Amino acid sequence: MKRALITTLLLFVLSSFSFGQGLGLNSITGKVGVIMPENPWDTGFLIGAEANLGEIADGITLHPIVSYWSAGYSQSFTGTNFDLSMSNFQIGADVHYQIANVKGLFVGGGLGFNFLSFEFPSYTLFGSTGSTASTSDTKIGFAGVAGYAFPVAGMNGVVSGRYNIIDGFDTLELTFGIEFDMSK
Repeated sequence: MKRALITTLLLFVLSSFSFGQGLGLNSITGKVGVIMPENPWDTGFLIGAEANLGEIADGITLHPIVSYWSAGYSQSFTGTNFDLSMSNFQIGADVHYQIANVKGLFVGGGLGFNFLSFEFPSYTLFGSTGSTASTSDTKIGFAGVAGYAFPVAGMNGVVSGRYNIIDGFDTLELTFGIEFDMSK
């Protein structure tokens, strides 16, 4: 199933090249930040990258993305502490609309494939086995994004917020990135 989703995503990105006018690798942004999943999950750490492939319409740019984040959750039940962890590897594409009156300000949205992994303590009817168990799931998600790019030491800094809706599981990510110009 993962192979089919990756193939679908690649076909989506490649097909977008057919209607773009000046698509090419303009820049790559490396980013770090925090991820805030729905309760009861704790805030986690995020690392990711995105590329600016150029305009697909007037003022609208295409941005393939990749990110990884993890978060934890501790629960106490009848005096026993349960530590759970979750991580997500996301591959997707966003479109950004550059706000004409404010240089650097953008809004947009996107689509992503989320490869979620969960790890939890393994228990039987007789108590803890002392080991962990895991499971994974693949979900399609949609996102709204807003951000601002500004000059930093001859490059661009980018701050952004992204609200991900992942099939009943929502997250908010806040990131800071450095954009590397690849068009030269």
